[in-house]
Amino acid sequence: MSNKSNKFKLIDLFAGAGGLSNGFEQTGRFEVIGAVEINKEATQTYIDNHGKNPDIIIKAEDSGISDITKIDFNRFLEEKNINGNETVVIGGPPCQGFSNANRQKNHLISGNNQLVKEYARAIDEIRPIAFLMENVKTMNSDKHKFFVTEHIENTIYAYSSENHLKEINGSKNKPFWVTEELTLIETNNCELEQLIKALTACEVQNPIIFKETHLSRMRSIIRNLKKKKLYVVEKTKEIEEIKEIIKEINSYESPLTDEDNSLKKIIDTTTKVLESLILQCNNDNKETLDKLYDFIDINQLLRYMNELKKEKIICLGKPEISLVNFGKIRVSIEVMSYNIVEYLTVFFKYIQYDIDPQVMMASDFYTPQKRARFMILGVKKSAIKNGDVKMPATIESNKLPFTVYDAIKDLETIKPAKDVVENNLPYQLPENITKMQKYFRSNMKEDVIYNHINTASEPLSRQRFEALKENDGKNFHSLSKELKEISYTDGSRTQNTVYLRLKYDEPSPTVINVRKSMWQHPENPVALSIREAARLQSFKDDFIFKGTKDKQYQQIGNAVPPLLARAVAEQMLYIMGEKPDKKLSEEFEI
Repeated sequence: MSNKSNKFKLIDLFAGAGGLSNGFEQTGRFEVIGAVEINKEATQTYIDNHGKNPDIIIKAEDSGISDITKIDFNRFLEEKNINGNETVVIGGPPCQGFSNANRQKNHLISGNNQLVKEYARAIDEIRPIAFLMENVKTMNSDKHKFFVTEHIENTIYAYSSENHLKEINGSKNKPFWVTEELTLIETNNCELEQLIKALTACEVQNPIIFKETHLSRMRSIIRNLKKKKLYVVEKTKEIEEIKEIIKEINSYESPLTDEDNSLKKIIDTTTKVLESLILQCNNDNKETLDKLYDFIDINQLLRYMNELKKEKIICLGKPEISLVNFGKIRVSIEVMSYNIVEYLTVFFKYIQYDIDPQVMMASDFYTPQKRARFMILGVKKSAIKNGDVKMPATIESNKLPFTVYDAIKDLETIKPAKDVVENNLPYQLPENITKMQKYFRSNMKEDVIYNHINTASEPLSRQRFEALKENDGKNFHSLSKELKEISYTDGSRTQNTVYLRLKYDEPSPTVINVRKSMWQHPENPVALSIREAARLQSFKDDFIFKGTKDKQYQQIGNAVPPLLARAVAEQMLYIMGEKPDKKLSEEFEI
């Protein structure tokens, strides 16, 4: 495909707003033929930036929803009359399952991790000429793993069964999956031993409460009861959710016989505690909390055991009940697990790809942001024309990295709008335009700026912004004690990214949902705008975001910087003996 007019067909999985594909498209050598994205607002942004073509989104035939678990990629290729050798697949499976920020305890096994298998399935079915997978930088940690499951043909479980692992690993290689002991619960109450034995022996182990909102509310109750301040339930939403939890508890069907009333006693006690909270009858946090621990332990045990069965995970024997740590009871079970990246490495090589897994830093490739992403670049062995499969080398220049100043200085005097309807503000090109600003404006045909919108901050937030500017503060921890404690019970636990005040002379830290974290402009005592956040992610000004303010901020925070994607796309082209229409080095000429 050496003719520049020819373009590779691009399939974008877990596409989000489209940062990855935007970078690939900037080379002039890739054309998106389909994207998978289930989020409504991100989908609208993707469509609007691809000729307002709703058919760009690949949907499951039976549901009309872009749900990757229900999409047949073989059928999609047949309908488009294309084959893998002219197709490139890119995408980043949702990263919450691997992220250090994921502190949710609702699940033993992260459902998001399963979506990585869906990516592997897509590569297996499409067999593209090349692919790129990205995720959080910690993806290769030992903590992130798959578990060996039953083998169910034509399902995602076919990609995690022992049969599959043995096949891709080969008979000569040492198995990369190992036996592991999972702790289901560890409880201080030894009186629960008989109940635990009875529950683990049951065929059916349904949790007492399982709805995500209810589990989150219970965690919130526990956190509040652990504080020194007396916990009083006052908010309407909180009261209504506790009432819903009580309903769910009362509808629970116990798997035990009527003769065993210990579970019923725990459920009754919990119901009474929750009812007393609604009536504002909590007089002692510790006393109330002590009454809930048994319920929390037993419900966790039931949830985890139910999850093992639901996820088809092979358990090596029955749950083990043992006494540990000064009288605690631990319930554990043996399973088989394996490192996710090790699996992907073996699998991709098995289906004839050479790969390079690396942590890539966005600021090394013209992006004005210190953002590290784990990426796997893969090219079919038969398509390799130039050297080994390697990620692009860091761009070395004394003019790099680009800074926040390079990215957004020209927007400093343009007052952001407050409403997403006002999505078109006048813009005047500055006399001393930076190379970054020239890049951002390169596709603009009008003197306007889109998405230059920020939140209408509350008086307290504005007061904090003013204080940070006046004191040349860095973040929340730079505020006075009075300004911290107005709304934060324990300000010392607040992350350094909250109320972060950017610095003009440095690249930005990793862009997240900057609205939720209350990021501040370097000079003006105001919240960072949507467009300013988008520029820090290296989106050009003609890329327009859709949805509510918060949804737009979230799309930007979730995105892969297009310039980082473009650098990898250029490297992919080079490996396959191809060239971009215009190189990144020509774009910035530094």
